Amino acid sequence: MGEKASGVLIRPASAEDTDSIYEIGTLCFPDAWRRKTVAHDMEGDHSEYFVADLNGEVVGYGCFWFVVDEGQLVNIGVRPECRKRGYAEAILKRGLEECKARNMKTIFLEVRVSNSSALALYKKYNFRSLGVRKGVYDLPREDGYIMSREI
Repeated sequence: MGEKASGVLIRPASAEDTDSIYEIGTLCFPDAWRRKTVAHDMEGDHSEYFVADLNGEVVGYGCFWFVVDEGQLVNIGVRPECRKRGYAEAILKRGLEECKARNMKTIFLEVRVSNSSALALYKKYNFRSLGVRKGVYDLPREDGYIMSREI
């Protein structure tokens, strides 16, 4: 299965990480945010980005939003050559810790119905499906599960 997340530091992202986050997004998502959008979102009070830092290189990131008492996992991306090492799980765990620290009651996410790796991870952390959004994703057009869990 590959090496686990040992040796990786999960830390809050800084403005200096914007280019790496943008690049990883373009490698992971056909509809990735533009660099300017990432930079703008990182400045918001409602959002927090965490990066997986491996020996000074950003190999993954997660974007979480916090509004009132609800968290939202916006996305997690890991460089293709660094997958299956536990980095996405480590980022998810850090985001859940942040939800708890911010007194969130629930966290939500949306995931492509075909993303079996992500679905397995979310189920491992007790996310449950609330329903399906038809055709919510483009490139290719696909349905998405809405999932949540209590904090």
